[in-house]
Amino acid sequence: MTVWLYAYAQGPTPEPGTGASTRLQELFDQILTFLYSFAHWAGQLTAQLVALIVDYELPADLIDPIGFLILLTLLLAVAEVAKRIVWLVVIAGWVLIAIRVALEVLRPNLGG
Repeated sequence: MTVWLYAYAQGPTPEPGTGASTRLQELFDQILTFLYSFAHWAGQLTAQLVALIVDYELPADLIDPIGFLILLTLLLAVAEVAKRIVWLVVIAGWVLIAIRVALEVLRPNLGG
C-alpha cells in the first residue's frame, strides 16, 4: 500500500510552467511523505516498546503496517471527537431555535 501511495504521489513529471498543477502535486507529495514518516516512526516506536516488554524483536516488515494502523486509529479517534462536537453544536442549535419559536409564539400574549 505504501509503495502504491508513494508511486501515485510521484506520478509523471509535469511539463514546465504548469504552475498550480505542480504546486498541488508537490503538496500532495509532502502530505503523503509526512504521513508515511509519521506512520514509520510510530511503528518503530511500537516495535521498540514491544522489544522492551517481551524481549523479542519484531520483524522489520511489520513496522510499517503497525504504524499505519496507529495512524488510522488516531484519525478515527479525532473523527469521533469531531462527531461529538458537531452533535453538541446541532443540539444547541435546535434548542436555540425552539426557544426562538416559543418566544415568537408567546410574544403576542406577553403584550409586546
